[in-house]
Amino acid sequence: MVKIGLVGCGTWGFNYINTLCSIPEVELQIICDIKEESLQKVRETYPSIRTTTDYRELLNDDHLDGVIIATPPHSHFSIAAEFLSQNKAVLVEKPCTLSYHKADTLTKLAEKNNTILMVGHLMEYHPVVFKMQDHISQGRLGQLRYILLERTSLGKILKDVSVHWDLTVHDLSMVRYLVNRNPRWVSAHGVSYQQQNIYDLVIITMEFPDDLLVQIYANWISPIKKRQAEFSGDQMTMVFDDVKDNDKLQLISKNGEISILKFEKSLPLTNQCIHFVDCIKSKLPPRTGSADILWVIKATELVEQSLLNNGAKLCWDGNGETNVKD
Repeated sequence: MVKIGLVGCGTWGFNYINTLCSIPEVELQIICDIKEESLQKVRETYPSIRTTTDYRELLNDDHLDGVIIATPPHSHFSIAAEFLSQNKAVLVEKPCTLSYHKADTLTKLAEKNNTILMVGHLMEYHPVVFKMQDHISQGRLGQLRYILLERTSLGKILKDVSVHWDLTVHDLSMVRYLVNRNPRWVSAHGVSYQQQNIYDLVIITMEFPDDLLVQIYANWISPIKKRQAEFSGDQMTMVFDDVKDNDKLQLISKNGEISILKFEKSLPLTNQCIHFVDCIKSKLPPRTGSADILWVIKATELVEQSLLNNGAKLCWDGNGETNVKD
């Protein structure tokens, strides 16, 4: 049995609890949250699991094989750094950190201590995205020309991060996984409607080599929920609509003929947790490990800087630096 601890049992943290308790090879031993009412909910549902308001109890627990961090984003870095320093495997929710420098620090700390650092880029564990990757890698769409990703809804407005740190991280991780190359530049425009300096709506544009253009649109203010990705090649277009209950993935020919693509039915969060457990047991690097973390945080930081510079095109280079594109 792989013994796991959880820090943070809000709405998403409770999803982790239910998922971990459904995996036979996992023993969820202890859960931490600063809110006593959240822990009371845990005790009512899972009375056998220990609870605490002090995450240092998990930090000092030598029986734990790994820890999942599902706290607010601003706390990810400091908590993850402490657990990595104790040689514990860490799965931290997205965004891993709120800066490239801090993400780089965590990846180096994990490497130094020869332990696992993994981020919860959930879409990379979605069975539809697995299917999409298969079609793209086999060239069934032809040369990729245009990608459009939309993620909107009247969601919970966060007070510590803008919508691009919350929602577009999902789409950036999909782009990284499915395109598997670096953009030439990143540009972004956004609007803060409800809180000063907290963007409710962002539009991101990225240009990749080989004439590939990627656009990502996200907001918290639309009454229409969208979770849609369109990958257009010069031969076929693939559309993923995650709001649909059925027929989530379609392949559309140039003459408009539509084929419904079948995929393995599995839950992304279950896949992600099982992958974390497998990495703990095998000591192999996770799919959403250091390279994935740094790429996504770097892209998100470029978006942030472009927003602050009126949509400037910011070049991608190899050092985590940004330069305004002429």
